[in-house]
Amino acid sequence: MSTALTTFLFKGKGEQAMDLDLSLSLSAGQCLELLKQARWLPDHWEFKCEISSTGEEWKELNLQVILATVIQGDGAIIRILPY
Repeated sequence: MSTALTTFLFKGKGEQAMDLDLSLSLSAGQCLELLKQARWLPDHWEFKCEISSTGEEWKELNLQVILATVIQGDGAIIRILPY
């Protein structure tokens, strides 16, 4: 599987959500950069990410991690938190 439908939750000023069919060859950091370029995330903020397959249990997602190593199919949720 080279792509997966993934939900991104941004918890900044309010909460926003977006579903993307995402290339699993990208790293989490590359995804953040693409979201900044699309003006979905503020480009001057720093972020950390968490990932969940259910929305109940969350694990920290290192920005260098290639998504194929942590996403096994459609439905993953990546929560983006500013710090």
